[in-house]
Amino acid sequence: MTDKKFIVAQFLQKGKLLTPEALEYIYSRGDMAIDSEGILISLEKLENVADSVKILKNLAQKPKEIRTEDFIRFYSSKYERMKNIILNRLQKDFISLNRLDASRNEVFVLGIVKDLKEKDGKKIVELEDLTTSVAIVFDEINVELDDVIAVRAISAGKILYGKELVYPDIPIRSPTKGKGKACFVSDLHLEQAPRQDIENFFKWFSSLGIKYLFIAGDTGEKNILDGIVKEYCSDKKIFIIPGEVDSDKEYPQLAEDFSSSNIISLSNPAMVEINGIKILIIHRFGMNMLKTRYLGKSKVILPDDYLALEEVPDIVHCGSTHEPFVTNYKSVTIVNSGSPLSEFRPVIVDFATRDVEQARI
Repeated sequence: MTDKKFIVAQFLQKGKLLTPEALEYIYSRGDMAIDSEGILISLEKLENVADSVKILKNLAQKPKEIRTEDFIRFYSSKYERMKNIILNRLQKDFISLNRLDASRNEVFVLGIVKDLKEKDGKKIVELEDLTTSVAIVFDEINVELDDVIAVRAISAGKILYGKELVYPDIPIRSPTKGKGKACFVSDLHLEQAPRQDIENFFKWFSSLGIKYLFIAGDTGEKNILDGIVKEYCSDKKIFIIPGEVDSDKEYPQLAEDFSSSNIISLSNPAMVEINGIKILIIHRFGMNMLKTRYLGKSKVILPDDYLALEEVPDIVHCGSTHEPFVTNYKSVTIVNSGSPLSEFRPVIVDFATRDVEQARI
């Protein structure tokens, strides 16, 4: 690790003085890539400058052609990722499907749904793991093909009697705290929304002491956004994902191209971490995605499954509905700004307190 005398000397060469607290902060982090205004650098200044920003989830490309083995690899990847989430969340003694017997004991199994039938008023799910498949009879169940599920059931040999669909869900925990703030909007529809309303929003945002803006899809005309950002928000960082009206229609969607260097374009869905706060950005969202730990149905076969929700978000930022709302689920803050085409309520989240404000422009 760099010693303290060297750190002090390096900053003196830049005409900067460090307070003792600032020196300890830089020494402990081993990071001297600090750009702070003024001669005297304090700990408070460093904490305001040195944000930690990480891209945790972003789909960079899709395959141009699909082979039979790609299907096998994709579904194996989906099964393994969801299996790991389930095993980490649910402390149960899961049994492989090939080890089931007719003992009539209660068992916990997991697998991927390969077929769905209805017979004599009962729902029959064909569940498959890496060893075999088995039929599970339910009175009622709401699942889809290719879902990876956990089940509490009664073992009866070649058939199981399902008692409960066990969701992996997210854990109960205290809200994560960080530092800084961000503004969240979606569904700007720049090709339809009144230009003055859009400019009024960006003028308002540029006047705030907030570095980060998140846009959750259905932005519309990219060149309009590029121009407005360059005019009003050249000193901000803007994270953006596509939605239904944007170029890539196949979910999950790849990032779009923008010319502004301060626009960070990501896939739909994506996850960003800022100062310890994990933000899931997804255009079309349902609460069930947190319970199932899965982000919808993939319309494309990928080398690895992309939609398993392995990281638990602190904030979910979504759009699509054009209806503003803020809600919480197990310490996850879920926000939607609505749209300038209907009701528009930009959302500001304070990472330090997790307080949420729905602004009116």
